[in-house]
Amino acid sequence: MGNAKNPDSRREQIYNEVIRILSSDLEVSADDIERDMDLNTELPFDSLQLYEFVIDLEEAYNIKLPDEMLDQMKTVDDIVNLIMRLTEGK
Repeated sequence: MGNAKNPDSRREQIYNEVIRILSSDLEVSADDIERDMDLNTELPFDSLQLYEFVIDLEEAYNIKLPDEMLDQMKTVDDIVNLIMRLTEGK
């Protein structure tokens, strides 16, 4: 588990997990989801799917995603960065 301390491999692990969760919640292929996709306009979320996505992330990483932080998330990469910040040292 020496790689867990490497920020690049940790980022990649989080990214892959976020994509897996997004793909599952939205029922779209993981290949169709890109790092810079806009969460509001390019991904087909309805309000229930967005809620499920947030809950799935919170459970997967044992974190709480405050609404004010979520409001600032514009892209898939923004979510990855937020999870990295919230899980630092875990």
